[in-house]
Amino acid sequence: MSRIITITSGKGGVGKTTITANIGISLALKGYKVCLIDADFGLRNLDIPLGLSNRIILDISDYLQKLCSFNHVVVRHRTMKNLHLVPGSKKTLSERELGYFVEMLHEIDPFYDFILIDSPSGLESGFFYALSGADEAIIVTTPDKTALQDADRVIGILESQNKQQLSLLVNGYKNNQEIENILQLLNINTLGAIPADVNIIAANNKGNPIALNPAIPSGVMFRKIANNLSKHHYNQRFDLPLYNQNLFTHRKLKLSF
Repeated sequence: MSRIITITSGKGGVGKTTITANIGISLALKGYKVCLIDADFGLRNLDIPLGLSNRIILDISDYLQKLCSFNHVVVRHRTMKNLHLVPGSKKTLSERELGYFVEMLHEIDPFYDFILIDSPSGLESGFFYALSGADEAIIVTTPDKTALQDADRVIGILESQNKQQLSLLVNGYKNNQEIENILQLLNINTLGAIPADVNIIAANNKGNPIALNPAIPSGVMFRKIANNLSKHHYNQRFDLPLYNQNLFTHRKLKLSF
């Protein structure tokens, strides 16, 4: 059976899709069978950082409408045969189609080690459907105050439901004080942190996630996060690469989570 993990947030634009792609790549590099599901219904974009846009013929809505089998929808990565993508739909799905989403998870559960769901942001119906079949949830936030406020609200909602194991991933931090502030504000297991890094954007645009490049600190961090996720290690000591956008240099700092 697979571990079904929804990657979510309260606010859009915090990097859920980038994180889903890179954690998926990192887990596949470790030899796991991984399926990435783009559940950001109406805003399909998980295929872009993976470089799979030109391979999409059918999408998740075709499967949920019972127009085809799962094998006709899934897209295999160009070089990593153990990494699959279920493309999202560019149209908003009906409540009936969303209702079949959990059925799909049950159908594919036996075939993967990890199923990562890229969730829509906000608290609309798609958000709850993306979480309904998951065992775990990773809440993504940036140091931005509005993102933190929305993340805190999402954490509160999910904790009240007590259905998923929750963890936090901080994206786009610029200094260690930002991390300290977030850890004091949000009382939740911490999976890791990714620095603000223009290399990540460049890699996305090329369709080659940064995790494929172990020479770049951000790529290394995604691999470490995937390793901790696979071992259920939370609140561990991390070597966090600090990206200084003024100097365009990297150095490391140590924080105890």
